[in-house]
Amino acid sequence: MTNAASTLTPSQLVALRDRLATFCGVYLDETRTGSLETALQRRAQLTRLPLTHYVANLTSDVAELQRLAELLLNHETQFFRNRPHMRALSEVILPALHRRLPPGTPLRLWSAGCATGEEPYSLAIAALEALGNPPCRPIEIWATDLSAAALAKAQAGRYRGRSLTNLTPHQRARYFVVQGADLAVSEAVRALVRFEQRNLLEPFPPQARGLHAIFCQNVTIYFQVATCRALMERFYQTLDDGGALCLGFSETLWNIYDRFRWREVGGAYVYYKEASYEPSQNRPAHPPLRMGRVTAQLEPPNAVRPLRPTRHTAPMPPLFPADEVVARGHALLDAGQAEAALDLFHATPLAGAHAPRILALTARAHADRGDLDLAAAEARRALELNPLTTEAHVLIGLIAARQGRYAAAITQLERARYLDGTSPVIAFQLAECYRQADRTADALREYRNTLHKLAAHPPDQLLDGVAVGWLSETCQRYVVLLGGNQT
Repeated sequence: MTNAASTLTPSQLVALRDRLATFCGVYLDETRTGSLETALQRRAQLTRLPLTHYVANLTSDVAELQRLAELLLNHETQFFRNRPHMRALSEVILPALHRRLPPGTPLRLWSAGCATGEEPYSLAIAALEALGNPPCRPIEIWATDLSAAALAKAQAGRYRGRSLTNLTPHQRARYFVVQGADLAVSEAVRALVRFEQRNLLEPFPPQARGLHAIFCQNVTIYFQVATCRALMERFYQTLDDGGALCLGFSETLWNIYDRFRWREVGGAYVYYKEASYEPSQNRPAHPPLRMGRVTAQLEPPNAVRPLRPTRHTAPMPPLFPADEVVARGHALLDAGQAEAALDLFHATPLAGAHAPRILALTARAHADRGDLDLAAAEARRALELNPLTTEAHVLIGLIAARQGRYAAAITQLERARYLDGTSPVIAFQLAECYRQADRTADALREYRNTLHKLAAHPPDQLLDGVAVGWLSETCQRYVVLLGGNQT
């Protein structure tokens, strides 16, 4: 079939991308243009409209705009995906709330962007583990998502495969029922969760007021900073004093929103609403860049107390100064140990001047694991926090090259070379993109430039996971093939 999306001009695609971002917050940067084109083809075929007519109708047809958006959202998730946050919830936050709140007052949690339901059901299981089954006080878990299809799967409550990976045998036996090849969520768990279709960019209903905890993980990483900032303000207003906000690791609020405080709780970093907090030049919105626990002076007067790990809570991994985290993370990634690098980064709060670099390295780790959408979103967020983050430019450039968009890749890699003129790897990647784009003279120049930079390194040294000797041989081969003189 002919690629119908090719009839759209770049300006039409950009206008539609911006329309989607305004509608649901998800910003499709240039690395996801292909996903947008595929979704457009699919919906145009299903509606039996020419592509240009279909796109024109999206201006007024909000229901169809939502169906298109649903095709572009990532609904893949797991039970207890962010285990440190779940452990902090069951072992620290919920018991402290239970001690603080008057008897009979419901504990109210919100899973914002709940996808196919694994997160809110995990919250329910954590609550039952903390407060007994049946629980010793009412528990209300509100679960919302933009996608009607994802919510239908959530309400069915039947799961199999990868989404069950993090469940313990005890949790499987106690909170699920075997139904054929699936595990179905038990009635005790279902009873705590109420699902509702909601767009996070629309006004929150009155029932959202006075929440004790909000989980919104791997949602805002796909938002632009201004959209994220506006949502954080609305989350802040809807939380009870001392209420907790649990975001995904990459969703740092550093230099984005400064009203939430943060602290380490039971091995996880949690944002919280401080009672009667007003920003002040004399009181920083985030603690100084120091990888220790947040000092007691930063705790809000009406916070959930005591927010301390129980004796069952796993100890925090060793924490390092941010510059050491960057160096160790680089070394792990160069050695092909993406999981170990992610463990290191996740044990480090993303606050302070090194946050963009750590976020960019986290993006590289996700790219090494094959999750290019998340990697691109994290790299883009790193650049929004600091446009001079070299690693982020490199990663976005490499993703563009993998997608065959060599002009876009060259733009990013040229920016990276400007920021770091000493890197042989950046020069080599730029040479490769020039060659693929048939810019022979530029490719020859950069292959020779790479050889010059590699001369200072021994052949067995690894640079960004690649041996110097292999890089040198490859450059020499292409210098000959492209018509230059062998060096």
